[in-house]
Amino acid sequence: MFQPRCVARTSTSPGSSLSGDKQDLRAASRDTFFRGIQWSADGTSLIASHADNSIQTFIVPPDLLDEAPEPHLLAPYCTIPASDPVNAVAGYPFFSLEDPSTTLVLSSMRDHPIRLNSALTGQLGASYPLINPMTEAFISPHSLIFNPQGDRFIAGSDSLVSVFDVSRPGQEPISAVPTGPKRRSTSDYNPAMNMRGIVSTLAVEPSTGILAAGTYSRSIGLYGAGGQGECIGVFSVKGTVADPHIGGNGITQVLWSPCGRYLYIAERKSNGVLVYDIRKTGQLLVWLEGRMAQTNQRLGIDLVVSDTPDSAEVWAGGVDGCIRMWKDVQQHEGAISPTFEFEAHHDAISSTVVHQTGGVLATCSGQRHFEGDFEGMEAAAMTHDNTLKLWEL
Repeated sequence: MFQPRCVARTSTSPGSSLSGDKQDLRAASRDTFFRGIQWSADGTSLIASHADNSIQTFIVPPDLLDEAPEPHLLAPYCTIPASDPVNAVAGYPFFSLEDPSTTLVLSSMRDHPIRLNSALTGQLGASYPLINPMTEAFISPHSLIFNPQGDRFIAGSDSLVSVFDVSRPGQEPISAVPTGPKRRSTSDYNPAMNMRGIVSTLAVEPSTGILAAGTYSRSIGLYGAGGQGECIGVFSVKGTVADPHIGGNGITQVLWSPCGRYLYIAERKSNGVLVYDIRKTGQLLVWLEGRMAQTNQRLGIDLVVSDTPDSAEVWAGGVDGCIRMWKDVQQHEGAISPTFEFEAHHDAISSTVVHQTGGVLATCSGQRHFEGDFEGMEAAAMTHDNTLKLWEL
């Protein structure tokens, strides 16, 4: 049976076991878990968003896959603190550890401009204001993504998609496209071309430049010219699957297939992943069962393509600490179950990302626990696993 090998991990956090006082556990669990991770473009580093309002950079050991009696111990190379929770993080698409000028990370937080920092020193390199013209208050994007060329980035906020020129720090966006009127009662609201709600996720299809934007109100909008063009169309994922446990209550991630034909959609409070055929104006093709993501927390998924374009694999973690993989997704129709699974953590897995070579998997875990979670904890032998791990596949 295939069993990935843990080759590196962070140290156990102070709130990761029941050995301490309950008060200590409550305090530790509030702000010591990983909210998400992503690989740098060159595959040398991991950029992590942490619940203590920081962004951390981990550089992967060059001898990661060498035989060793114990996994490598990972520690942050750089920590970028913030005064408020970080809503979105995006690594520069030409990040190269050999050229420090490219090791950049973009982030947004409440009541502040969007900031561009060095992932190696933490130094602020530039900031970009997104301001509500009516109130003059900062708008905090809930999603960020660079375009494939790296000269612009896109920010998704409440019923708005904004595009910034990276070379113009301190300037307003060069384009701001409303996704629709914020109130459905507005007379010019058209559900085929408009969507309302917070734009929670963004993905650009490289060959066509089509931007897919997903919202917490469970709509997908497609926009031309990398978010600067007209709306191509909008569709909703509500009611597309008969099983109520598959569909969720808010889109948290969208991923394009490499062929640009399919869109993979992950939601919060969902037991699956939806796959839509975009050529057929948003027709549901496949839904992946057994994801175990019935939580409001964002649990990230990853899409991996093997030898042929149709051999797509989806990797995802669940609230039960298990990683699951669905193989050859685009060769099926209807509901499909995981191909295999393994236990990776003892808490919710907030991110699952595969290295570009396909040989290493990165996972991170943890969640915010509330007062009632600690009652009877000893009897349940519950643990708090707030760690980042690397696995050899």
